[in-house]
Amino acid sequence: MVSVLHSNIVEKIRDAGHILLMTDERLDGDTLGSTLGLFHVLIEMGKRVSVFSPKIVPAIFHFLPNIDVIQTDVDVFLDNTIDLSIICDCSDGIYVTKLVPTMPRRVPLVMFDHHATNPHYGDYNVLEPNAASTADVVWRFVRNAGFPVTKNAAQCFLTGICTDTSIFSTSNTTAAAFDAAMELVRLGAKLPEIIKNTIDNISVPMLRVWGLLFSRLHHNPTFNALTTAFTLADWEAFGKPDMDTSSISNFLNASLDHADTIVILRESEDGGVKGSLRSRVRDVAALAETFGGGGHKRAAGFKIANAYLHEIDGIWMIAKNSITEVIANNDTPAVNFLLPSTLSTDSA
Repeated sequence: MVSVLHSNIVEKIRDAGHILLMTDERLDGDTLGSTLGLFHVLIEMGKRVSVFSPKIVPAIFHFLPNIDVIQTDVDVFLDNTIDLSIICDCSDGIYVTKLVPTMPRRVPLVMFDHHATNPHYGDYNVLEPNAASTADVVWRFVRNAGFPVTKNAAQCFLTGICTDTSIFSTSNTTAAAFDAAMELVRLGAKLPEIIKNTIDNISVPMLRVWGLLFSRLHHNPTFNALTTAFTLADWEAFGKPDMDTSSISNFLNASLDHADTIVILRESEDGGVKGSLRSRVRDVAALAETFGGGGHKRAAGFKIANAYLHEIDGIWMIAKNSITEVIANNDTPAVNFLLPSTLSTDSA
């Protein structure tokens, strides 16, 4: 049964002449797979399609068909021929709500996602919190709409499903995800190619990063969280590799049996600290929301702006910069509070 919401979106797509597709800021396999899968579907329908990403695509995903269509130039939003916009796997829509208003005319925004904390920022919101990935949400929409699915589209959708479930090994894997994978393989998607280019594709610089993260692991029995940290100085020292902490987060979460929560803290280039959380039993989405983040019950994240990582006796903490001090002297930010790397909610 096709919902009224789906029917309305189908009508918008069929009537559109130039569609703008957008990825999330965090460029993982799901946002890229669902976005590019939809790109191939729309191109096959004869649509003019532009694809925007706020960041450069990591090299690990260059195997995806037509990855080069993705552009990072925000001038695409000034194209007055665009009459529909669609975003996939973006849980908060923060950057979108800043760029969409710059468009020369009001354009409907369709949002596909599976993050339970999504605030429904689109004009049309397809949100399935129980889905394994956004890619299989988009795939089901495309299939039910009767849109054409090429081999390239199938490859992209399957990549999104596989990467968000770590090849069907995480707790968010559903029967629907297996069904989608089976159908996509029948349509020409190649699972071995996805495994070769994602799960099995860890560069030497990233292996060195993993080694450093392993060496900094610290277990806190109070919160039963295993934490580690990665600074901007580390990133520069390792040659600025493409960073995707989801692989090591998933590895630690699956491999360790004495901690129910994994937390990886990482400094970002814009002067903040990101936290990636994984658990097999704990609701880390609720924990991430404490710090303004969100995600799934078993995989979530947050970001603290104007902060950096600070180490004391082998324990890494988030140090919050003093805004007035930063304005006065960017080189010597002051610390006005510390958050333990165990993410105690009493420390926020």
